[in-house]
Parts: sequence; C-alpha cells; structure tokens
Amino acid sequence: MATREERPLFSFGIIADVQYGDLDDAMNFTQTKWRHYRNALYLLREAVQHWKEENRVQFVLQLGDIIDGFNTRRKNSENALRDVLQEFDGVPFAVHHIWGNHEFYNFSRNYLMSSPLFTAQKNTSDVEEVVKKEADAAYYDFSPYKGYRFVVLDNYDVSMCGLARDKDSPQYKQAEKILRQVNKNEELNSPEGLVGVDRRFVMFNGGMGEEQLQWLRETLEVARQLGEKVVVSGHVPVHTKSCYVMCLLWNYQDVLNILEDFSDIVLAYFSGHDHDGGYHYDSGNEIHHVTLPGVIEVPPGSNAFGTVDVFSDRLVMHGVGQLESRVMK
Repeated sequence: MATREERPLFSFGIIADVQYGDLDDAMNFTQTKWRHYRNALYLLREAVQHWKEENRVQFVLQLGDIIDGFNTRRKNSENALRDVLQEFDGVPFAVHHIWGNHEFYNFSRNYLMSSPLFTAQKNTSDVEEVVKKEADAAYYDFSPYKGYRFVVLDNYDVSMCGLARDKDSPQYKQAEKILRQVNKNEELNSPEGLVGVDRRFVMFNGGMGEEQLQWLRETLEVARQLGEKVVVSGHVPVHTKSCYVMCLLWNYQDVLNILEDFSDIVLAYFSGHDHDGGYHYDSGNEIHHVTLPGVIEVPPGSNAFGTVDVFSDRLVMHGVGQLESRVMK
C-alpha cells in the first residue's frame, strides 16, 4: 500500500492544440506534417475518458487552439466549438481554457469573453483585490491546493492575430508597430528574411502588454508572501530552447526576466503552439519549460496529453503517446 508521502498532493491534466475541424486531412503551414482535423476530436475524447478513469485530476489545462482556424472559412466555428466542448460535459474536474491564435481566427475577444472558453470568470482569487487587472483581461490566477498557485497568461494581449484586437485598439497598433519594425514582408505571417530569434516576429505570435507584465510580477510577489509555489501557463512558449524559435512570444525575455526574479517559487511554464513540442530545464533558475506536442498533428493510433502529479518536492508528468513522461524537481 502506498504511504501518504507517496501520494501526490493533487494532480492535473494537460493537452494542447487540438485544432478540431470537420475537415479532410491536410498538410500544415510549413508543408511538413499532416494535420488530422477530424481525428483530433477522437483524441480529445480519449484524453477526457482517460482522466475520468484515472479519477484523480482536479482540473485540466487546455493550452489553447482547441478548434482550427479553417472553421471560420467554412462558417463552422460555433459548431466546431460546440463539438469539442461537449467532450467536457459532465466531467468531474474543472477545465481551464487558454486562448491561442486559432481561437482568434474564429472569434473576437468580446465573443470569447462571453463563451465557455472564458474560464477566468469562474475563478475567484485571493490576490485579485491586491492585484488589479484590465477590464478585458483573459489572464488570471487560481489556487487549487493550499500552498500552490497557477497563473494563466494571455499571450495575445498585444496582437494583430485574427480578431484578437480591434484594429483601432492601442494593442493592435502596438502590435503592428512591433511587427513592421522587424518583419518587412508584405505577408506578416511569413518569416522570410528573418534570422534567428527574429523569426518570432510573425503575426501568428503575440506579445504581453505592460499592464499584464506588471500584474504577473505583482501576483508572483503576493504568492511569495503567502509562501506558495507557482506554475505558469500560456499558449506560446517563452524560452528559446523549449521550442522552434518561430513559435516564441514576441517579448519572451520580459517574461523570462520576471520568472527568473521569482525562481524561488516558480516551478514550471507549460505551453503549446509548437506542434513538435519541446522541453528545457533552465538550470540557472531551476524552472522547467514544457511545450506540449500538438494533438492536431498526432497520427491515428497515438495521442499527446498527460497527467501531472504534484508532490511537495517535484512534478511528475505522465505522458501519453507523443508527450514524454518526466520527473521535474
């Protein structure tokens, strides 16, 4: 029999880039891998069933891009969203939805804020009164267990991506200025001519504004005062060694600087976006950067999701299919 010490304090599920659509299989953006749009729904169903049968996850982090942008061309966005959300009907755990670029290919920010994908409204935070947020903030924090806090970021706060921001908004104008200073292509989703980490300056990525960065810093400060350990998550990776550089957050260094300042309490950063997945342990500040493989590019017969057990001294990720299992201390 397992002792009390061997049992996790709590557990949570993780999955990214389902990108479901009632569409035939097709090649990806770079013409290197097949995307299995219909099969993605079955893989999500398999993941949910797995978590239900495990009967131990307290919540699931759905790391964004739950339906594919091609749905909007078929005027099928709402139907596709209904189909994926039905897979979570009646589950015995909470689901925290993060917004990626494909959410904004399908829906406006206002639409998302009144949809089931806006999970910030369902979560009360004991730091909310201390740390103020913007009115349309999609970023938030929650504490699933005493001594632990999860921070959910909005990586398309500053963005030109899809319907993420109105074209006359300051965030859209700031995004356009950032992109055009570096990316001289007429097609701003193209990294042609860009070298190294500058290849991140494409329209399907985004950035975090000063208000959100300040909120992140203040939230981590309160967590430190409360003696909490913190897990951070967002759709877009923030470490150059955890993903292909074309998938990085525009101002990834700003986020890394904050995480480093709080490396005594930050355990890990979970993201999606780069469908190949990735992992990097930043030994300098002991933070684990985990990029989940995208479900959409998983071939039939495999999958890409996991369950993370949280112990007092480590995170243990049990990967299924293309998500590698690992112990993170």
